[in-house]
Amino acid sequence: MPINEDHPIMNPPDKDVTLWRYMDIPSFMALLTNQELTFVRGDLFEDKYEGVLPKKTSALIDESTRREIKDGKLDKRYWNFSQILNNDNKNIYLSCWTKENHEMVHMWKIYSKENGIAIKTSYEKLKRAIETKEDVYPTVINYIDFDKDIVDWKSNGLTAFTIKRNEYKSEKEFRLIISYPRELEDQLSQLKTHEEISPARRQLYLKTPVIKCKVNADELISNIQVSPYAPDWYLGLIKDIIKKYNLKIDSIKQSEL
Repeated sequence: MPINEDHPIMNPPDKDVTLWRYMDIPSFMALLTNQELTFVRGDLFEDKYEGVLPKKTSALIDESTRREIKDGKLDKRYWNFSQILNNDNKNIYLSCWTKENHEMVHMWKIYSKENGIAIKTSYEKLKRAIETKEDVYPTVINYIDFDKDIVDWKSNGLTAFTIKRNEYKSEKEFRLIISYPRELEDQLSQLKTHEEISPARRQLYLKTPVIKCKVNADELISNIQVSPYAPDWYLGLIKDIIKKYNLKIDSIKQSEL
């Protein structure tokens, strides 16, 4: 199973937790047609603090590493180690979901508006649906005060992708994380030295804004809700699409919000 729940900093949910994914019609069609789930590169999200550790945590990391440098235990290039960690967001890919039992009005307005749908599933169904050779890490997001709170980063850069600012708390996010995906790293395997690999990796990731993971859409989707702001004919369209792809969906209806 590609979902790896054993990573020490991840916080996977209970198997029966309800998950929602709000999306526009083109994204929904791509999911059904290609049977693929899209993961977006970490530096391309709207939140400028995505993949960044809070201020006091960063300060403590720098304080610790600078002591080791002065004691001769660490190379001087790590003097601003927190900056290195906080800029390491171009090798991480994310698929973001909402962990909630019911729909949320503001999620419709932000992510799909009048042109969207929301798919409903459970964490257990999502686990069964993903078909990939990548290691996929699941975690519920922990919301914190980036000015005041200190987190135990456990000497692992992925910690920064398990937290977000309190300002985003209403999203109740659950996410899947792929770090240094195999499909990209395998392209670098013929290179031998750090001098060759480092610039090649940088260029490869910069030209790869998303990666796709195979998913069984029939296994994934329990229910489909059409946006409450969509015209009435959208519901018939979605039903026709589901019929065309012969998907076994429990229910398809327009949101009553």
